Amino acid sequence: MALYQGLTHFVVSLVVSFVDEASDKASDKAYDKVAHTPFFLLRSACLLFLLSYVTARANTPPADAVITNAPPPATNAPAVAGAAWRFRIGPLFEIGQSKDGLDVLAVRPFFSRVADTNRHESLTDVVWPWSSFHRRDDYADWWAFPAFDKDENVNDPLSRHTFWLLPVYCKGRTRGGENFAAVFPVGGEVRDFLWLDDLQFFFFPLYLNYRQGDQKTESYLWPIYFRETGPKRERFCIFPVYGTSTTATERASFSFWPFWTKQVFDGPKRHGTAEMLFPVYGRVDTDTQRGWMVLPPFFSRMEMTNGETSLRCPWPIYDTASKKDSEKDNVWPLWTHTETSTGHRGTIAWPFWWEDASASGGRREQSETLVPFYHATRCEIETHGQVVADLDYVRVWPFYSRQETPEGTRIRVPELTFMRDGQGIERNWAPFWSWYVQNEQHGAVDHDLFWGLARWGQQCDHTAYTQLGALAEWKRPPGGSLDWKVLGGLFGQEGDGAAVRSRWFWFWTSGGTDETGEQRK
Repeated sequence: MALYQGLTHFVVSLVVSFVDEASDKASDKAYDKVAHTPFFLLRSACLLFLLSYVTARANTPPADAVITNAPPPATNAPAVAGAAWRFRIGPLFEIGQSKDGLDVLAVRPFFSRVADTNRHESLTDVVWPWSSFHRRDDYADWWAFPAFDKDENVNDPLSRHTFWLLPVYCKGRTRGGENFAAVFPVGGEVRDFLWLDDLQFFFFPLYLNYRQGDQKTESYLWPIYFRETGPKRERFCIFPVYGTSTTATERASFSFWPFWTKQVFDGPKRHGTAEMLFPVYGRVDTDTQRGWMVLPPFFSRMEMTNGETSLRCPWPIYDTASKKDSEKDNVWPLWTHTETSTGHRGTIAWPFWWEDASASGGRREQSETLVPFYHATRCEIETHGQVVADLDYVRVWPFYSRQETPEGTRIRVPELTFMRDGQGIERNWAPFWSWYVQNEQHGAVDHDLFWGLARWGQQCDHTAYTQLGALAEWKRPPGGSLDWKVLGGLFGQEGDGAAVRSRWFWFWTSGGTDETGEQRK
């Protein structure tokens, strides 16, 4: 609040000094020439810009009138702890706090910080997407490319921790408190990497071994030679000359990959062989499946004993399949369609038109996309026999987007992003093209044009308001009189009936009632 008043007084004093200077020089004939110089015009434009943007903020809105990302205009009540407020200078600078404890500070596009005091969580971006820093309670992770770091408990010296400096260095600690480090490609050990429990190497690719559960793999001159051992599978490979893979129900081998591959099935549910001489011929002959391939993968025909079939002639242009729970018919790229037990998906003139519909667990989702101009998504949830819309989103790129959820509705013009919920983009870049934003929530409506240059709307109690930057703002409650002020309170009037009072040069000068309800003199 103090920041807002200080900036307002600074701008107004700038205007007053500018007017005084102009009146003094008006008597000077030489000033007639100066007044039409580009310098004078630029100075005037800067003053108008400051007047328009310096008070695009809101302070202490009513408890039921907070609009997502756009609180209603200021009231004349004093600031209180925890009250929602917002100060902006165009899309470049923003500082504020929402009613639910969300603190925002941004100097775009270089820096932004969002902190949730209720959840003890913060997210800081520096020149996003180059770097981002996240903290929640004792958990912390960050990246500043090419460096990445994650610590499950910054206050526990034995917690799991990993640091990467791609592509040359890694160090960390497992949940058991065991330390590891590696310098690529010289050597070292990395624990819990992707799907691997342990990975060790020495002058990679000279030597490499890794473990996943009870499966262990050792490699020399990777990927030329490697051997895998374990209870699930045994593998041996001298790539690409020869390789084998053996499990309890299957034996597979290749010679001069990819030209010759063969599989032998010997399990209780599948028995037979499959082989392929690439790119000439392929055959499958088991007790559950029979088929052939010519010039694989372009031409093939498969039949299953349960009635499932598939035909490619040639792939990917014509591809059809009939399975127990799905039907597929593709004439690519003109048309593709797949029908399943839970929905369908398809394309027309791939990759331009896409559609997808699915239903699972009481939730139905449907989307259509015309790349890159149009996208619509609708999600519905069925509870106790009633269908409730969970999300209704439409984007007409680059002109417009509309998103409706149970929490509220947002309209933005224009819309340049292709992501519906790209949080990093929303925090750091989307404000630059948020020229007009309309928010609706709990019966309140807020319209924001050019980052607060003009704002108007209606609060939950049906109080109508309008704000023209720092120039003027006014509001009228239902059945009440008009409250207004100019230049942040240079002149103004507030109240109704006997409680009405006037403001001159930011001070209340007459009227109104005191704390006891008596008429002020």
